[in-house]
Amino acid sequence: MKKLFYFIIILIFGACSVSTEESTTTTPSGTSDGTAAAPVELTVGTAKAGNVAKYTNSYYKFTTASTGAGSYKLTIASLSVESSSSSSSVTAYLYSGSGYNYSTQLDYESCAANCILYFDYENRDASTTYYLKMYSYGKGTYTLTMSQGGSEGSKNTPIALTLGEAHTGGKVEGYDYYSYNRGNSYYKFTTTSADNYTLSMNNSDSLDCYLYSDTAFSSLVSNTNNGCTAGNNLSATFKGSGTGLSGSTTYYLEIEQQASTATTTTYDNMTVAAEG
Repeated sequence: MKKLFYFIIILIFGACSVSTEESTTTTPSGTSDGTAAAPVELTVGTAKAGNVAKYTNSYYKFTTASTGAGSYKLTIASLSVESSSSSSSVTAYLYSGSGYNYSTQLDYESCAANCILYFDYENRDASTTYYLKMYSYGKGTYTLTMSQGGSEGSKNTPIALTLGEAHTGGKVEGYDYYSYNRGNSYYKFTTTSADNYTLSMNNSDSLDCYLYSDTAFSSLVSNTNNGCTAGNNLSATFKGSGTGLSGSTTYYLEIEQQASTATTTTYDNMTVAAEG
């Protein structure tokens, strides 16, 4: 009788042990792509299937083309997150350096369903490698596509305008309501002689322009004589301090989106010329 009792006790504890083991093997956290030291390469414009484990990161990088300065966007498709928490989203962090640290972080945005992330419509440089980190609250799968957005040039690699020649197919994209970031496109031109210079272009949506004297696009040439009146078909006369722009000097031109929604505006016949 005593032997039968001990045998029953052993069966009970054995059953509990098996049950506990099964519960741990049926909740895998998934796998992640790449590492900080060896991120997965994303080709701009090409979709890439990916994974991220629960409470973990996946690491990626992409390189812009020599003519690829402008805004970039990340399309997240086929998103599936298995999570026991209240959050089933993924978060994308964009960096300018491979260290994936706060000092090189450019922006971060979250996505709970298929979405497009615009990273504040800020422009990226040409011929430059950027780094992407994906974090998830659950086991996640998705398809990522990094592609060029709707703005041209960047502060470090503005598009060069040739005096007297029309730049066609121009475009600028904005506006982020929550962070109040407007889209911008960046250009430069070099004067031949001291003179007033004019800007003219055909744009059907309201845009604005600013002229700068430095590569950082931070020093306005003048608040009064060297900007546009926001509107359609922009035109302006850049007069410098009132006696004209300096000769043989490079100036930097910013075109700013004025729409109150995320609009992409195209424009043609953008021409800078000496007034003569």
